Amino acid sequence: MAKGNHPDRKKCMEYLEAYGTPSHVIGHCKSVAAVACRLGEALNNAGGTLAGSFSSIRMKEFTREDGRTAYVQDHSFDTCRTEPRLFDIELIRASGLLHDMARVEERHWDVCADWCRDMGYPEEEQIIRVHMMYQYTNDAAHLTEADLVSLGDRLSLEDHYAGLDLRMDYIIKKAERHGAPGAREAILKRKEETRKLLEAIEHRIGMTIDELMKDIDYEN
Repeated sequence: MAKGNHPDRKKCMEYLEAYGTPSHVIGHCKSVAAVACRLGEALNNAGGTLAGSFSSIRMKEFTREDGRTAYVQDHSFDTCRTEPRLFDIELIRASGLLHDMARVEERHWDVCADWCRDMGYPEEEQIIRVHMMYQYTNDAAHLTEADLVSLGDRLSLEDHYAGLDLRMDYIIKKAERHGAPGAREAILKRKEETRKLLEAIEHRIGMTIDELMKDIDYEN
C-alpha cells in the first residue's frame, strides 16, 4: 500500500482485472488517472493547494437547475490553512484508476464507491461517489484531489487525453443518442465552468493544459 492506505497502481490494476472491468474501460481509467496525476504534479510544483487535507472535506448534495442531484465540496469541517499543502498524488492515482471499475452496472459510481468503502478506502469512496455529478470549486487556490480526478475524467476521451472541447462534444452527442436532447444546455454550461477553471490552472502553472499533457504516459 502507498502512504495513507491508498492502493498503489499494481493493486488497482489487480482490482480492475478481478472485478472483470472491460479492457476499454480500463484504458479510460488509465487515462483519467494519468491526466489527473499530471495536473496534481504540475500544481504541486506551483505551490500546491490551500485546501485542507482531503479527509477533512465533505461532499454536500444540492439540486441543479435541471432537477438532478449534484455535489459540491463542503469545507466547513476543513482546517483553515495559511500555508499550502501538496496534493496527494497516490490518492489521485488510485481514485482515477478505480473510478469506473463498475461502469457496466447501473449507478456505477455508487457501486464502486460502496466497494471502496468496504475495502477500507474512504477517501477514494468519497471522490468516486461524486465524480459523475461534481461541481468544481471556483477558487483555483483551493482545489482538492476530487477536483483533479473529475477534471481528468472530463478531459479524457476513452483511453487518451482529448481536451475539453472534444470530450464535451462526445458527451453531448452521447446524451442526444440516448434521448436526452435537452442535456445540451446543461452540458455546455458545465463546459464553460470547467474552461474557466482550466484557464485559472494554466495561469498558475505557466503553460496550457495541452502543453502539460504532451507526451503523457498512461502506464505510470
